[in-house]
Amino acid sequence: MTNNPIAVFDSGIGSLSIIKELRREVPAEDLLYFADRAHFPYGSKSHRELHEIIVNTINYLKRFKPKLVVVASNTPSVQVLEEVKKAVTGVPIMGVRPPLKEAARMTRKNHIGILATAGTVHSKELENQIGREVPQHILVTKFNASPIVQLVEEGVHLLDERRTFDVISRVLGDGVGDRIDVMTLSSTHLPFVKRYLNALLPTVKFVDPAQMVAKDVKKFLKFNRMTKKSGSGKLQIMVSDRKREFERSVRAMGVREPVEEVFLTF
Repeated sequence: MTNNPIAVFDSGIGSLSIIKELRREVPAEDLLYFADRAHFPYGSKSHRELHEIIVNTINYLKRFKPKLVVVASNTPSVQVLEEVKKAVTGVPIMGVRPPLKEAARMTRKNHIGILATAGTVHSKELENQIGREVPQHILVTKFNASPIVQLVEEGVHLLDERRTFDVISRVLGDGVGDRIDVMTLSSTHLPFVKRYLNALLPTVKFVDPAQMVAKDVKKFLKFNRMTKKSGSGKLQIMVSDRKREFERSVRAMGVREPVEEVFLTF
């Protein structure tokens, strides 16, 4: 298993924020990045649809014999990951969740924000996580960031600054920086617009869980004696729809590896 790849997937470009940190944290590891654009966006799917998509996707990825699968999307990680782990056998699975404990520790105004997809924002699972991880004296405001996620997936943030600022401003509303001092980037697409967020809200700290996920992967591999000892890790990229548009976006982000289009039957 040592030389087998780590599979990383979400519904599109978002996984790249996790891939970037994995390449820094575990540079010798081979990575398989699957952008499942055929099912974009995860944030609008029902609980049942999401469960079915994630189970089928992991079963599809098993043919590449990954030593670990990283579900690099907050929406399924929050809503269905525990059920998925029971339904899929033969491969360890890790997700990414809103870093609420970290945000709660950092806030001085006792008010944090969660930027996430519509599916995550409205889920009972996120409410349960808030109940478990955020002390009662800390206020939590949730923001539906699905319009920003859509914008990133289409590569608009790379081409049209005005439109990007307008969309983010509409999502955030007025006076946010006066009330909130810490906000979680609870979609893996959101780190790609961090410079816009910093410009709009210079007094707010944004918490990106990508580094935490990469460190957790490193610990997992070490504990299970799966760490690849030497060599330089390779990146294999697959996309399930709209390859040309996807390729244009990843090239603009500095990714040079070839992109292979695959066709799913689910």
